[in-house]
Amino acid sequence: MTNPILLIPLLLSFGLIVFLGVHIVIDINQVHYLNIAAGSKQSESYILSQVMAQVVAKHEPKIQLRVIETKGSEENIQLLEENKVQLATAQADIPTLPSARLICNLFSDAFQLIVTEKSGIQEVAGVKGKRIALPPQGGGQYNSFWELAKHYRLVGNEFTHTAMSEEQADLLFRNQQIDAVFRVRPPGNKSIQQLVQNSNGRLVAIDQGAAMKITQPAFEPAFIPKGAYQGNPPIPAINLPTVTLQRTLLASKFVDAGIVRQITAILYDYRQELANLMPLAANISPPSTVSGTGLPLHLGAAAYYDREKPNFIQENADYFGLILTFVLLLGSWLWQLKVRFEKLQKNRGDDFNQDIVKLIRTIESCQDINKLEKIRIELLDEFEKVVEALDKDRITPESFQSFTFTWEAGMSALRDRKLWLARETLARQQPKP
Repeated sequence: MTNPILLIPLLLSFGLIVFLGVHIVIDINQVHYLNIAAGSKQSESYILSQVMAQVVAKHEPKIQLRVIETKGSEENIQLLEENKVQLATAQADIPTLPSARLICNLFSDAFQLIVTEKSGIQEVAGVKGKRIALPPQGGGQYNSFWELAKHYRLVGNEFTHTAMSEEQADLLFRNQQIDAVFRVRPPGNKSIQQLVQNSNGRLVAIDQGAAMKITQPAFEPAFIPKGAYQGNPPIPAINLPTVTLQRTLLASKFVDAGIVRQITAILYDYRQELANLMPLAANISPPSTVSGTGLPLHLGAAAYYDREKPNFIQENADYFGLILTFVLLLGSWLWQLKVRFEKLQKNRGDDFNQDIVKLIRTIESCQDINKLEKIRIELLDEFEKVVEALDKDRITPESFQSFTFTWEAGMSALRDRKLWLARETLARQQPKP
C-alpha cells in the first residue's frame, strides 16, 4: 500500500511536469501579433512597413505585424508609449518617450522644399510673404519645417502656412493656389516627382545643413543627387544641398527580446528579398553611435548585432590560457604533493605496524613474566602514539585500521604468552613424584 505522505509530493511533481509541458507547447505554437505605427499610406515608411510585415510573416509565421496608418512620427511615438502599438517608425530628430527603444535605421529622409516657377523663391528665406503647404501636424515633417524656419529666422506671421495632407497640397500646388510645399521624404519620392515633372515645380537648395547639425545632432548635410527625379534634362540640374535624417524603426522596451531579435534577424538576413519588393529596404542598417538620437538599443536588437562579437572569454583567451596553464601546473604540483603526503602517511602507518610485529616477536621469545608487563606498557604507549598520529593526520584512517588489527594481535599474543609462562612456572613448582 502506497504511503500517503509520499503520494502527495509525487502528485505535485507530476502536476508541475504537466503544467510545464503544456506551457512549453503553448509557447511554441503561440502566434505573436504586433502593431506597427507607420505614418500615412502614401509614405515610404508605411509602404516599407507593409513589405516588412509580408517578409516577416513568410519566414516566421508566428510573428504577424499589423501596419497602422497614423499622422506621423509624433503620433507613432505616443502610441508606442501608450502600448497601443509595439513597433513604430519615426524620424530620428523627434524626441522619444521612455518606452521607446531602437531597432535599426530604415532609410534617409531628405528635407525638400518644392516651389512653383512663378513664386520667385530662390532660397529658404524667400518663403517670406508666400503661401506654403506643410505636412499634417503630429508628424515629424511638420516639426522639421519649424526647425528649418528657426534656423533661417523665419517667423510664422511672415508667410501663410497651412498644414494639410499630401493629396490636398499636391492639388493646390498644381492649381497654383500655393507657392511652395515642404516635405521630408527620400530622394526620388513619387509625389515630389509628379510636382517637379508635371506641375512646374522646382527644388530649392537647403545649404546650411552642417550649421543646423550644431543644434540638431540628428541632421546631416547631404545632397539630392543630380537627376534624382528626371534624367534628361536632369532634375535637379546639380547635386542639390539639403539636410537628411534617419527614418528609424522603434520597439517598446516591453516587447519580448526574443521576438525583436527574430524581427531584426529577418530584416538583415532577407534584406535582398525586402529590396526586391521595395528598393529603399536596401538602406536598412544598424544604428550608428553618432546618429544623434541618443536612444538605447532594444535588448533583442542588441543581441542580434552582438551575435558575432567575441564573448568575454574569447576576448581574453590569452589571459585565460595563461591562467589555465598556471592552474594546471598548480594542480599537478598539488596532486604530487598529495601523493607524497599520502605515501608518507602510509609509511608512518607501516612503521607503527613493524614496531608491533617486533614486539610480538619479543613476546614469543620472552621467558620472564615480569618482562611481559613492560611489553604490555610498550604496546599501550604505541597505541597512544598511533591515536595521536591519526588525530594530527600523520597517518590515514586505513593505516589506523591496519594498525588496530596488528595491535590486537599483539595484545592477544601477550595474553597467550602470560598464560603459557604461568602454567610453566606452576609446573616447575609442583613436587616431583
